[in-house]
Amino acid sequence: MRVVVYPSDSYGCGSFRMIWPGQHLAAAGHDVEVVGARDRRVRVVMDGDTVKDVLVDADVVVMQRVTHAYMAQAVGVMRAKGITVVIDVDDDLSSIHPSNPAWAVHRPGAGLHSWHNLALACRNASLVTVSTPALLDVYARHGRGAVLPNYLPDMYYGLPRTDSDTVGWPGSFHSHPNDPESVGGAIARLVDEGAEFVMRGVSTGAGRAFGLAADPPGGAVPINEWPTAVASIGVGMAPLADTKFNAAKSWLKPLEMSACGVPWVASPRAEYRRLHELGAGVLADRPRTWYRELKRLRESAALRQELSEKGRAVAAQLRLRDHSWRWMDAWTRAYEEQQATRRSAVAA
Repeated sequence: MRVVVYPSDSYGCGSFRMIWPGQHLAAAGHDVEVVGARDRRVRVVMDGDTVKDVLVDADVVVMQRVTHAYMAQAVGVMRAKGITVVIDVDDDLSSIHPSNPAWAVHRPGAGLHSWHNLALACRNASLVTVSTPALLDVYARHGRGAVLPNYLPDMYYGLPRTDSDTVGWPGSFHSHPNDPESVGGAIARLVDEGAEFVMRGVSTGAGRAFGLAADPPGGAVPINEWPTAVASIGVGMAPLADTKFNAAKSWLKPLEMSACGVPWVASPRAEYRRLHELGAGVLADRPRTWYRELKRLRESAALRQELSEKGRAVAAQLRLRDHSWRWMDAWTRAYEEQQATRRSAVAA
């Protein structure tokens, strides 16, 4: 069974969901090829705006976040040729916040990309893989879905940690435009008391959102340097507003902090609760709780150490190298089920 994997990008989404699992499986001896965005060899034969054929050498084609109109059509064409098509989705694009730059790109009518195309691709796919159970209800109501949680590669583990009381948010404000609302005035209050607040990611606009006089220190971080940047935070935070989009978010952000030994406070969204129930971090459901829990961690080196150790222990169970087999298992089942369906159709 030859599998060709087409990640949507070479950044976080493409790496966690496609590139790193595919590389692990290829290294383990499976016939899996990961093709970078700049090296794609899929040929689509068009008749006007209609996809007539797709030329690709694979038994299984795995694609990610298929939002382009032509590629959404291509899913059905490939399946008709007997190729198993797996679509991976890690966010509910239909409920993305209008202030997020991705909304303008994917809203219907804006161009060839839209979340309607993604929905069509998923309806026609052999299998839809998602990062959270909530996404199954969005993209795999047909029953051909599988949850593959986000796991971490080895570069997140064993990093040195320097303890401090600096509060940090490992995220970029432009992709979390309304999430600071869940914190209320907690950060501003702590800063007024002398706390240092930093971001690991683009912080433009975050100062105003948190009620600060200026944007906190921050900036874009290359993906290979991201774990070290996360590990440099003293007290981590992962705020998520109570929205439909965030209800489907994965546990990745607090999991990264856990693996890096960073004690954290997070909003009680479904997957954050799931990670907390395994023994990691602290949850905060309102601004006064955010203030209290962050203050407790700032004031107690012993508590920071305790949560750091608990987080590392939980994250140790969630290494990608121990779970990459789940991707191959899902792809194999999809292939075998499609082959069985085709044999039944021929026999009839």
